[in-house]
Amino acid sequence: MSILLDSPVDALRQYVSFSSVSADQNFAEGVTGAREFACSRLKELGFEVDLISTPIHPIILATRGDPSWPKLVIYGHYDVQPPDPLDLWTTDPFDPVEREGRLYGRGAADNKGPQIVHMAALARVFRDNPDYPLHITYLIEGEEEIGSPSFRGFLEEHKEKLQGDLLLVSDTGSPSPNQLVVTTGLRGLSAMEVKIYGPKQDLHSGVHGGALLNPLQALMQACSSLHDKEGRVTVPGFYDAVRPPEQWERDELDKLPITEDEYAKFLGVPEFFPPPGYSSLEGIRFCPTLEFNGVGGGYQGEGSKTVIPAEAFAKITCRLVPDQKAEDIARKVKQAIIDACPSAVRVEVELKGGGDPYVVIPPGKPGSSGQESDLMKKAFSVAEDCIESNFGTRPIFLREGGSIPIIQDLKELAGLDSLMIGLFTNEDNLHAPDESFHLGIMERAINSFEEFFNQLVRD
Repeated sequence: MSILLDSPVDALRQYVSFSSVSADQNFAEGVTGAREFACSRLKELGFEVDLISTPIHPIILATRGDPSWPKLVIYGHYDVQPPDPLDLWTTDPFDPVEREGRLYGRGAADNKGPQIVHMAALARVFRDNPDYPLHITYLIEGEEEIGSPSFRGFLEEHKEKLQGDLLLVSDTGSPSPNQLVVTTGLRGLSAMEVKIYGPKQDLHSGVHGGALLNPLQALMQACSSLHDKEGRVTVPGFYDAVRPPEQWERDELDKLPITEDEYAKFLGVPEFFPPPGYSSLEGIRFCPTLEFNGVGGGYQGEGSKTVIPAEAFAKITCRLVPDQKAEDIARKVKQAIIDACPSAVRVEVELKGGGDPYVVIPPGKPGSSGQESDLMKKAFSVAEDCIESNFGTRPIFLREGGSIPIIQDLKELAGLDSLMIGLFTNEDNLHAPDESFHLGIMERAINSFEEFFNQLVRD
């Protein structure tokens, strides 16, 4: 029987055509369309599909196989980032176009392309082996791009349905089409917004300047106190729980096919400013951060307007590493800001949520528990061999600088450790105009996962 997944590029083209922007209610039809598309593909593969209601967008929960078999859970998300700014796209973000070996469209790489890779590989496996002896649960959510606000509640209610031997994820990155990465860690996240209030209204800076503290000045004073001149975070206790990387992790990083100079050129910066004792490539994987993501206050228009603003704000996020805790760091940063703010103004710090970091030590590596499930022990080894046979290089095991908080939630509540195989690259422009998915990676990844799924069940 022929199914759409037999033509993976066509399947991806259709999936991307649904404008499933979770952040904007104007895209509700596209969100529904993408969800129905994913459900239809899973039903074609023989999965029993349930839709679990949430306060925002339903979660797809699908199962196939005997519950007594070893259990694999596969995660993905059907929602995408907003396409703005539209004028910077070469073609319509939801009318996918193939150019020079890539498929362009919002969500092509994040995360619809990797989902089609897994499904297309399983279509081949199930065709050859209809009684494939692995119990597989698919978990595809629709709120990842808005921080998965419904996921924790869903997981607490349905965690017994998700308990298994391993979680498979391809929502992470790799450095090039010829060098894949198995991600072994994700940084956690703490987000907050600082607001500083001065006079009851904007004031004339000539009439009133010199009599009161400008909220913008107070904001800059408080923010500048959070780092020392070498870039280390000065918040008391910020580094207390940080777990240093294992030596094997540093050795793996040395295999990364990019130099510091190449990285600087890619970013367009004259030089790096990593924490003392770390290179820039180490800093984005092994070190926690405190970043200012936005500041504002006063007149923002063209020309000059001589005012003292009534208020100012800053948006801050902290990226966290094992064994930091998001709530603990948020509390410490909030207190440091309050302590640094002068009494001549009023400060409020609103915590915006986040999640804890995640790390997995591959079976057999220094620091691993030795208590991993049989499926997990086999999966990491099999993945290395299958990737090498199709990409020509063995994968590198690296922590990643980004955050997927639900991965730690799944570990905490369902006991699932993750095998994260990155299928997108920096050139895919995630969250930016002209997002695309490399079709060469797609083809080789489908072949890799077909071998991977087959070898998982062989003695």
